Amino acid sequence: MVTSEAPRLTLDTLDITDSDRYRDHGYPWAEWDLLRREAPIYWYQRPGFEPFWAITRHADIRYISAHPELFSNSQMLRLNTAQKLTQQQTEREFQTNRHGGDPSDPQDFIWMDPPEHRQHRGIVARHFTPRVMKTLEDHFGELAENYVSDFADKVVASFADKGADSAVDVVHELSAKLPVAAICDMGGVPEEDWEKIFEWTEAFAGQDDPEYWEPGENSFQATQRVVGQWFRHTQGLIEERHRNGFGEDLLSDLLQAEIDGRNLTPDEVHNYFFLLLGAGNETTRNAITGGVKALLDHPEQMQMLVEDESLVPSAVEEILRWTSIVIQFQRTAVQDVELRGQTIRKGESVVLWYPSANRDEEIFEDPYKFDITRKENDHFAFGGYGEHFCLGASLARWEMRSIFHALRPILPQLEIAADPEYVISFLHVGGIKRQMVRHRPA
Repeated sequence: MVTSEAPRLTLDTLDITDSDRYRDHGYPWAEWDLLRREAPIYWYQRPGFEPFWAITRHADIRYISAHPELFSNSQMLRLNTAQKLTQQQTEREFQTNRHGGDPSDPQDFIWMDPPEHRQHRGIVARHFTPRVMKTLEDHFGELAENYVSDFADKVVASFADKGADSAVDVVHELSAKLPVAAICDMGGVPEEDWEKIFEWTEAFAGQDDPEYWEPGENSFQATQRVVGQWFRHTQGLIEERHRNGFGEDLLSDLLQAEIDGRNLTPDEVHNYFFLLLGAGNETTRNAITGGVKALLDHPEQMQMLVEDESLVPSAVEEILRWTSIVIQFQRTAVQDVELRGQTIRKGESVVLWYPSANRDEEIFEDPYKFDITRKENDHFAFGGYGEHFCLGASLARWEMRSIFHALRPILPQLEIAADPEYVISFLHVGGIKRQMVRHRPA
């Protein structure tokens, strides 16, 4: 029997834009390694995508992120196929025709450049400062203890019922709980609606996955259904605020905000709130899930954490680096820029590959080692710093510290029951659909 060998990995044969590969085999680490070594500023041309510069080194991503006057967010935010971009534009036109606004308006403040970005970001920034997170520490800790306790009970009960065939999903039974609770509570969403917010977030992120479609739907129809349900829910909350008065929550701040002497339009309020709730729970719950897997895959690291609670903060930072949940963001050059001898022309796109930066040998010693004691950990889990550094970075850190502190006593009682199932949304977030674990027999 003759078997054909896989083609040798070269700059001409590598592929970092195949979403099926991400879903089925994980991140293309070898390809990113090759790009960092041989072509850290690489003109990437593949069928189905508009050509772009692939940026894979830590220093270059930091430079681009720190210079919004050279690289704009307002034209293209995330890499996607030409077909998907056309569909997204159709969806945008559909939504603005139904709810008002203009399809050319920025969808939310992430699509803006300074000074507009800074003005819109500032509307809710006071809710996300480290000082505010510190005041919520005990609250997060209590929630985390309750969620972990419930999760542990389910794991034990499943094992008692099914033995070696038992399995409990970390994503739905643990990881999603605190991020959804925290951002919904901050947003002023009633507790009875928190589960719906998670379901809508999951379905929107996985809109290309038939698992999230209703019978007879396609991706576009499923997206419109989810967005419509979410819009009507938010509209109900807005009407309630107007009837009963504003509070100290995110939605109330958006409704009262003024930018250059005007209030936000209804479309701006909806899109901003949608972003806060969705981004506020999706990335963190995936990082928690990936962190649980990383610790169970590295029992010596797990045992160190179990025995020393002072390692929780550094463990969280290493989990953020290791999982690198956000895959990429895109920018557009607004003038000719030279980087590492390559000229990026005005109007050309650059795509920032954050997981590659988080394995950069120039920055991280032994980058492919999972080390919860790592001292220097200048990762880009929250972006490359600059104007668009993640607004919720402090929130995510406090949530993860609370969860992994509460998990310490039960981690030795867990083992991986199956490989994770991934869902990759627009090559943007490395989402984990399911991660099954079970009780480890004594």
